[in-house]
Amino acid sequence: MGQSYKEISAIARKRRDDAISAFWSIPDIKDDELPQDLRSYPQTSGLLAADELAIVNTDATELLEKIREGRLSSVTITTAFCKAAIIAQKLTNCVTEVLFTEGLERAKQLDDHLQKTGSIVGPLHGLPVSLKDNFMTAPHPSSIGMAAYTNEATEKDSVIVTGLRELGAVFYIKTNVPTAMLMAETNNRVWGETRNPIHKGLTPGGSSGGEGALIALKASPLGVGTDIGGSIRIPSAFCHLYGLKPSFGRFSTLGGRAAIPGQDFVPSVCGPMATSLETVKLFCESVLSEQSAPWNADPKLIPMPWRKDVIQPKGRKLRIGILGNSDGAMTCYPPVERALKIVGKALKDAGHDVFEWAPTGHVEVLKLLLEAFHVFGASEILPRLQEHGEPLFKSMESSSSSCKVDELSAVKLSEMIIKRNSLQKQYLDRWMATETDASGPMDCIISPVAVAPASRLGYGETVQYAGYTAFGNILDLPSCTFPVTYTDKATDLKRDASWKALNDQDQRMQDEYDPDFYHGAPVSLQLYGRRLEEEKVIEMVEVVAGILKFQHRN
Repeated sequence: MGQSYKEISAIARKRRDDAISAFWSIPDIKDDELPQDLRSYPQTSGLLAADELAIVNTDATELLEKIREGRLSSVTITTAFCKAAIIAQKLTNCVTEVLFTEGLERAKQLDDHLQKTGSIVGPLHGLPVSLKDNFMTAPHPSSIGMAAYTNEATEKDSVIVTGLRELGAVFYIKTNVPTAMLMAETNNRVWGETRNPIHKGLTPGGSSGGEGALIALKASPLGVGTDIGGSIRIPSAFCHLYGLKPSFGRFSTLGGRAAIPGQDFVPSVCGPMATSLETVKLFCESVLSEQSAPWNADPKLIPMPWRKDVIQPKGRKLRIGILGNSDGAMTCYPPVERALKIVGKALKDAGHDVFEWAPTGHVEVLKLLLEAFHVFGASEILPRLQEHGEPLFKSMESSSSSCKVDELSAVKLSEMIIKRNSLQKQYLDRWMATETDASGPMDCIISPVAVAPASRLGYGETVQYAGYTAFGNILDLPSCTFPVTYTDKATDLKRDASWKALNDQDQRMQDEYDPDFYHGAPVSLQLYGRRLEEEKVIEMVEVVAGILKFQHRN
């Protein structure tokens, strides 16, 4: 064994902390003096000037307009978000690599270009964009929470990083992930644990949890995450964000650090995360524009520019299936069940056709996903962790214990592919069977994102469950999260003795629910569309969000 993970971690943390302190030094923050909801701290701490607070509280689309009109410079905006990111790091431990120097250099180049030419380089001209740690921004390391990669320089940017830069994006920060990006929380032995800024006793989820925490604290106007089992949607839901998990083939993950290189049985996808749906649309329309044409840089992408007004006739009522508070294996906590009722009633009252959607096949889909992680993951990840003595988290132990580190047989792989394809076909058939003589098939499914509104810190050392998101990965369905409400201890009471658990794990999870502890936790849901219907998913979430009229608390 070479360097221990502790030695590697010390080097990496010093690199990060030195880069932060060289830019801006702020006083230590006493945790016992902080409120439960950390989002108010940057607004009231006095660390940011009034004009900086105004910037970080402005939506990305408006910031871009101000840059174009010369009312704000990219340098001014980027500086404000760099400062906000430092505060976010102090509050939540969400940062890995610091790109302030090159970010501000890039911002100045863009400001100079606009001043000299009177034109912008692209639709994201001068906008700071944060990145999940696995995206390559050479020469900065991409650790994915593993000591093996933590201090290793990278040589080439990810395809989407290059594309975003050409559209005018300014990269200034990278964010924390769980070990190998394979837990539904954000904790690893290198950078440590990230917490949720909306409720500091909770995790921001994983694996794009650093992004979730950063964006929820208004320290990024737009972030990019990845998703292979819920890694965009879980953090987005836990942090009250809009997060789009697309189908494979829309946005490029080429050139990023993969936990399991070469595995495409369950393909990883990337997508935007933001506090507003308008910013999510901005990302989609910009990246999938004819100007960007990412399909010319990644052969796996479908050459399909972003489309508008795909719901026709425009303004028609939707047909919506509501997946209940159980997927057949686990039961959601009371606040999630209440959110489903809130949304279902609001949609019905607005005249939409809303009906129950049974979780047929969901348990089988989840079993296949877990089998895939076991089969593909152990031979790649375990030796890398063992090189530096990194202990496994308990949730990772359980997923690795049944798997030997050996080669996958062709027969086994073929069986898994046949099973996956069969499940995809069965689900499509059931979806299409919702068509009636009077109307077309169901437009979408509204579903929970997780059992809990957001899980306690330490989730990775107990039990984790990603069934509500994972089935969308195996079926390759696009999905977008949306905020609904907050947990209320007076309303979201613990289930009484008459409630019957589906199994022992379901009982353990329900026993963990404490209304007093979870009070104030964010509650979100997700909306699924059919494969490659990302545009329609966003338009449908616009409809839902317009009815709910959810307002973020500061």
